[in-house]
Amino acid sequence: MFLQRVANKGIQLGTVFDRAAARHPASPVYLDHDLDIAPELGRRLALTELADLIDGFASRLWAARVRPGERVVIHKSDGFDISLLAYCVARVGGVPVLLSPKLDGATVAELLRRIGRPTLVTDEAKLSRDLPAEVFELSERVLVAAGSFPGRSRSPRWPGANACLR
Repeated sequence: MFLQRVANKGIQLGTVFDRAAARHPASPVYLDHDLDIAPELGRRLALTELADLIDGFASRLWAARVRPGERVVIHKSDGFDISLLAYCVARVGGVPVLLSPKLDGATVAELLRRIGRPTLVTDEAKLSRDLPAEVFELSERVLVAAGSFPGRSRSPRWPGANACLR
């Protein structure tokens, strides 16, 4: 049985890498592929780099008007950055809703409808190949985490704008 102290509030998903980096800042993280959301970081990162990446993307989510309690659907091409984006959403107090990259566009659209106008975080590949155009009407906003998409703003600083995180 796992016992917790009364003062222990548990582990907050949005600060997992911050807490790990505080204890072991130089610990390496090895990836089998480049991150779609930050390919320039390469495949060998320190925990501090991942903590900074999460902090930076959480700031961009906040600038894109994602607020505590808001549901944020993450549906993008397969990769470790899906999990990292969930940490970013949790960091700003949002509720990450991770949808499998294997789902077809019609299923994703129906799930967006059932969730009730969430923010959608996706990528260029999903928008251009898999997702139907109706995802823009079914979502409060669509944030493109990797790549770009015609007609979408490249800046998340405008309230209510469909924006790119990068």
